Amino acid sequence: MIRQIEAVGRDANVDDALYALDAVRYDPITPQGMRGRDAIRKWHEMLVKASTDADCRVVSITSKGDTAAAEWVVTGTHSGPFETPMGTIAPTNRQVTFRGATFYRFNREGLIAEHRDYFDLGGLLQQLGVKP
Repeated sequence: MIRQIEAVGRDANVDDALYALDAVRYDPITPQGMRGRDAIRKWHEMLVKASTDADCRVVSITSKGDTAAAEWVVTGTHSGPFETPMGTIAPTNRQVTFRGATFYRFNREGLIAEHRDYFDLGGLLQQLGVKP
């Protein structure tokens, strides 16, 4: 779990080792969700391009049974295109810092079957200068 979180914005290739082929992922930017390891990897590849200096650190972790939750903080510079369902946000070269939490559900093989991110999307967009 720490490996997945800290790879955000750095290395999308870790997804192949951590996610089930049929995994689903939800977050405030894509509330309709992403289905499948390939779609999740594509999302992470976009994040790597959007902020080449992203640093994601785990603050705390808790788990029980097949579920786990992690609190994290991300810092980075918006140096590349940030693709969203609302359109692409051109690089702003602004530094951002935001906190969030991820909830995971694992399958019997120990791979991530479900991934749900929660963070303040409005606050992130405000830091990027695209929302008043």
